[in-house]
Amino acid sequence: MAELEKALRAEPTDDPGRFDVLLDEQWSIGPKLHGGYLLAVTAHAARTAIAAERPDHTCPQAVTGTFLRAPEPGPATLEVTVLRLGRGVSQVRVLLDQDGPTVETACVLGPPATPSGDDRQPGPPELTPREDCPRSPSGSDEDGRGSLPIMDAVDTRLDPRTAGFLRGSPSGEGRIAGWAALDTGEPWTADGLLVALDILPPATFDMGLSGWSPTMSLSAHVVADPAPGPLRVVQWVERAGADRMHETCRVWDADDRLVGHAHQLAAIRR
Repeated sequence: MAELEKALRAEPTDDPGRFDVLLDEQWSIGPKLHGGYLLAVTAHAARTAIAAERPDHTCPQAVTGTFLRAPEPGPATLEVTVLRLGRGVSQVRVLLDQDGPTVETACVLGPPATPSGDDRQPGPPELTPREDCPRSPSGSDEDGRGSLPIMDAVDTRLDPRTAGFLRGSPSGEGRIAGWAALDTGEPWTADGLLVALDILPPATFDMGLSGWSPTMSLSAHVVADPAPGPLRVVQWVERAGADRMHETCRVWDADDRLVGHAHQLAAIRR
C-alpha cells in the first residue's frame, strides 16, 4: 500500500533548486493524479529546499496551486525558487514540469501553530459515526468518476446523509461530508492535510451535476498539525454556474480542532 511520505518524496539533483520526483499512480482519481496530492508534492519539495536554513518552517501554512494541465504518473521534475526566507514565514514558488509546465504553486511555510486559549474557530460538524459509514470503493464507477485508486490509500467514508447522489437522490444542497484516514494507519501530517482538503467528491454531485470536475485553482490553508486519528471533512458549493464552480472545504481533527480549509475553482463537465 502506498505510504504518503514515500509518495511525496523528491530527490535533489546536481542543479540547485531542481528535484526529481516519481508521481505515484496510487494517488489518482480516474486517470488523473489527485489535485491535493500534487499540491502536497510541491509543498514537500519547498520544505526540503529550505530545511537547512529554516528547519522550523515545517508547516505549509498556505499553498495555492494553478493547474495548467494534468501530469501523468511517472517521472517529473520540480523547479523550486525561494522568494524569501523570513524569521516567521518563508515564501517559495514551485513548478512541476513533465515535458512542459503542469502545476505551479506558491507556498507560505512556517512553524506549526500552537493551540491557545485565544483560538476562535467553527465547531466540528455532527456526522454519522464512522463505523456506520461505508468505505468508498476504489474499483467501481458508482459516482461517475471511473476507478478511484486513491481510495485504496485514503480510507474515505461518506456520511450517508450527504451521499444521496450515490442512490440517485441528491439533496440539491451542494454539500458532502465524511471521514478520512490513511489506509496504512499512519497519522495525518501537515502535508497530508493538503490531500485531505481535496479528498471528497465534488459537492456539485449533491446538486445532480455529475461528471468530471477538473481543478483549475486550489488554495489550501493548514491551520495546525492534526492530532492522530480520522479527520472529519465537509465540502460545499459556494457557487455553481454553467461551466465553473467555487467550492469550500473544511477539515477537523480527532480533537475537534479545525486544522485546515481550502477553496477551489473547478470546471463543470456536464
